[in-house]
Amino acid sequence: MTRLILSNVFRFLALIVLQVLILNYVYLGGYVLPFVYILGVLMLPTNFGKIPTLLVAFVAGMMVDLFCNIPGFHAFTCTMMAFARILFGDRMLTQGDPDTVIVTPSVREVPVQTFMGYALLMSLVYCVTYGLIEAFSFGNFWMTLLSMLFNTLITWALIMLCQLLVIPQKK
Repeated sequence: MTRLILSNVFRFLALIVLQVLILNYVYLGGYVLPFVYILGVLMLPTNFGKIPTLLVAFVAGMMVDLFCNIPGFHAFTCTMMAFARILFGDRMLTQGDPDTVIVTPSVREVPVQTFMGYALLMSLVYCVTYGLIEAFSFGNFWMTLLSMLFNTLITWALIMLCQLLVIPQKK
């Protein structure tokens, strides 16, 4: 249990450092910004609990907000994504069986297609929420929509790349 907690804390810190120091400065085409730190929330155990999941997501978002000078954007969007994970994600991962516990949701623990759909849905929720808060108007609707789409795709691609490169094989 202690090893699980330490691995989750280390994962969160590594992803937040990666996000803050590198990915926040990668604007592809001036509009596309990858958000790989959400992988920490996606990989929380399925039996973690609703309130702790929301609190961890809020704290992770606030930590990114502290370094971005946009207080509340990431905290709100990450909490919204955690809420969507509680509503849909855990059911997707466990295939509707509430007794199934996945210690660390990853491509090694669940079928690849299931994790890909789960990561895509959570990335979409995060990026759409972030895009709507960032634009806060319909004045540039098509550019905002395009930005949300590309943010989702690049975030999902980086999450899947992290899953394939970093997560160790099951023994």
